[in-house]
Amino acid sequence: MRRLVLATVAVLFLAALLLPTQRKFVVQAVSDGERLAMYTKPAVVRTVDGAVGQFFFQPPGYQGQSYNVSFVGTGSGFILSSNGYIATNAHCVTTTHDGEDKAKQALFYQMVQQIAQQLGKDPRSLNANFIDQYSKLTSFQLIHTIYLPDGSSYPFEIKQFGAPTGESNDQGKDVAILKIEIKNAPILKVGDSDKVQLQDHITVIGYPAAADTKLLDFKSLMEATVNDGKISARKTATSGAPILQTNTAATHGNSGGPGINDQFEVIGLLTFRGDVVNNQEVQGFTFLVPSNTVMEYVKAAGASNTEGLTDTLYREGLEYYWDQRYSLATQKFEEVKRLFPQHAEVEKLIQSSQQAKSEGKERSSFPVWLIAVVVIVLLVIGLIVIIGIVIAIFARKKKKSPAGAPSAAKGSGGHHAPTPASYSPSSPSPNYSPSPAAKAQQPHMPTPVMNQGDQGMTVDLSRTIAISPELDTAPINYGSIKFISGALAGKEFMVKPDGEFVGRDSGSAQVVIPDPRISKRHLWIGVREGRVTIVDQESRNGTFVNDPKSPRVTERSLNPGDTVILGESDVARFEYVN
Repeated sequence: MRRLVLATVAVLFLAALLLPTQRKFVVQAVSDGERLAMYTKPAVVRTVDGAVGQFFFQPPGYQGQSYNVSFVGTGSGFILSSNGYIATNAHCVTTTHDGEDKAKQALFYQMVQQIAQQLGKDPRSLNANFIDQYSKLTSFQLIHTIYLPDGSSYPFEIKQFGAPTGESNDQGKDVAILKIEIKNAPILKVGDSDKVQLQDHITVIGYPAAADTKLLDFKSLMEATVNDGKISARKTATSGAPILQTNTAATHGNSGGPGINDQFEVIGLLTFRGDVVNNQEVQGFTFLVPSNTVMEYVKAAGASNTEGLTDTLYREGLEYYWDQRYSLATQKFEEVKRLFPQHAEVEKLIQSSQQAKSEGKERSSFPVWLIAVVVIVLLVIGLIVIIGIVIAIFARKKKKSPAGAPSAAKGSGGHHAPTPASYSPSSPSPNYSPSPAAKAQQPHMPTPVMNQGDQGMTVDLSRTIAISPELDTAPINYGSIKFISGALAGKEFMVKPDGEFVGRDSGSAQVVIPDPRISKRHLWIGVREGRVTIVDQESRNGTFVNDPKSPRVTERSLNPGDTVILGESDVARFEYVN
């Protein structure tokens, strides 16, 4: 009884200690604007398009002179596919689209303007044919570059081009789809512009030229500008193309930047601003190409607009970060960094998380409400035990209290005399208990096992037999892969837990497909964490699941019925069967 009381007191004391040890955390609310900016900025890019060169001009009788000329424009855009497809305005990449001859012509007129400035004359008054006759282009470079938010740059290729607004060709829809060589990039989802209503909130993200002051460093120039406003009107361009109007502030350089709704979806591309008044820009009159028009060109380019693993991990990391669970956030950000090293935000977030942890701001991942429930349960149990102990003590005291003297047989003389118990060496008294020494001298007699009819007999536990269950050592069947096209069509291979390589080279692959479009070691298939998994071995033509137009697979678990496509549909396809 004393031990029970002590145990109960110890439990209650431990429960009391748990309560004050929980630190108080105040989670700061994240504004909708900050959430939108952090989600979307990593996928907004800067476009640079134009040409630079040098002319040498030497008219007869004069000393020659070199002129450095450039014709370069900047704009904005966004990544719409993890393998590097980008949407922007057509007018942001016109120089690249029109080719070198027009670019050289533009540079020539830049030289003419410089000569006119030297002479203090109107460029239109100069004889351009004379200048062309005695000038020579000594260097030339066509610039077609995409800058990611981290500052890394990539040359782009134009996949689809709709003429700038106002031009007759292609109805002037002012959309271009570009391609750069990256993978696992963050993207923005494209929404349905037909659902846009007047006065809907919109956020425009881009790189306005007005923000490119010489007082900022290069890193700051790569930081996108976020402005917001509302949809002002639905209008139509002179070409007949639909146009959205917004009062969001924007200027040169914002062109091609995404207009984003409150669901983090792109509903338009910023394309042009209103006319100037007294040679000055008037803010609040900006126009967008609707997202449904943009999607016409995305589909024509064969691009998809599907979020990848980078986006999922990044958003999970942000949620942990804002919830002050910095260890979990860091894990997610590290995975993003491994998938896409050019990500502009994760390195800063990793450093910020580590700093917050070192300052003791980490929030416990163990739910505080669960601790409170455990403490309450322990308190209730302790209270019940104490009540039980008190009841047991009173019952025991009541049992020990004498209710009256026991009756005894009366002897002669009227005195009560106890009846002596008879004792016989061969018949021990029922009240007799041997001494410890006597117990030691008695031979050990096994206690018989109690049958169903035995009453009062004890069970000899030493005679029980422990029966060990038989272990199931049969190997686990993880199913098979059955080829449904290509050189191995109709053949089936069992999935091995340790995995096998599929490829063209019999020296490095166990499942050999003799087709030059298959890499020597194309993919690995085996079991990871109890799931049948495929891992692409950086193959040349890629691996796809179910749809050859889907994004390339790096690593993926398979479900029964999934079809794995190696390269192209007619090269090799197999189905996972379980």
